[in-house]
Amino acid sequence: MKIDILFEDDKGKMVAVRGSPYKANFSAKAPATSNNLTGPAMGKYIQSGLEEIHSFIVDTTKGAQTKDKNIHDVKVLISVKDNVESVFNLNDEIVLKLDCLEESLKMFQEHGIAKDSQVK
Repeated sequence: MKIDILFEDDKGKMVAVRGSPYKANFSAKAPATSNNLTGPAMGKYIQSGLEEIHSFIVDTTKGAQTKDKNIHDVKVLISVKDNVESVFNLNDEIVLKLDCLEESLKMFQEHGIAKDSQVK
C-alpha cells in the first residue's frame, strides 16, 4: 500500500510532506499483535533502525577521517571524499529516520516499554 500525504503550502501549491509517500505491507500470516503500535514489530523496527544509524555513523566517521591514512595516495583521498559525500547525500534520509525513531521511542516511553539502551 502506498499513501501520499500532501499539504497546501503558502503559495497554494499541494506538496508532499517530508517522507511521503509512505509504504506499508500487510501479511495475513502475521500475528495480530504485530498490528499494535507498541507491538513486537515496532520494537524490532526501533532496534534495527538504531543499529543501522549507529553503523552508518561509525563507518562514515571512520572513513572520513584522515588521521593515520596516507593522504598522498589518491585512492585514500577519494575514499575519504566518498564518505563525506555519503553523509551529505543521505542527510535528509538520515534526519527523517532519526525523527521517526525519536517519535517511536517517545511513544514506547509513554507506555513504559522503552529499553534504557534504546533511549540513550
